[in-house]
Amino acid sequence: MKKLENRKLKRAVQRVEEIKKFYKHVVAYVLINLFLGFIWNFSFKLAGDFIVSNQFNGGDQKHLPIWFLWGILLTLHGLKTFVFPNLFGKDWEEKKVKEYMNE
Repeated sequence: MKKLENRKLKRAVQRVEEIKKFYKHVVAYVLINLFLGFIWNFSFKLAGDFIVSNQFNGGDQKHLPIWFLWGILLTLHGLKTFVFPNLFGKDWEEKKVKEYMNE
């Protein structure tokens, strides 16, 4: 019984840590992009005509803002944290190990 309680406690602590990391990611996203938006006015070329910038350049689709790209990654992090928390977590690892041990 103690082992089960310890396991549940360990999972709960890991889950809280994952959520905490996501919230830190959100705060970093907001603060850094506010800084970039108000202080810097930069753009640089990555490859060819594709330019990464912190602002859209009118109707020209060559510019893709950093906040947009980072926002996509933040959304994926949120999905992993809240929608699919056990996608490739420890439970998945344990389940796969047991599956291969039974073969």
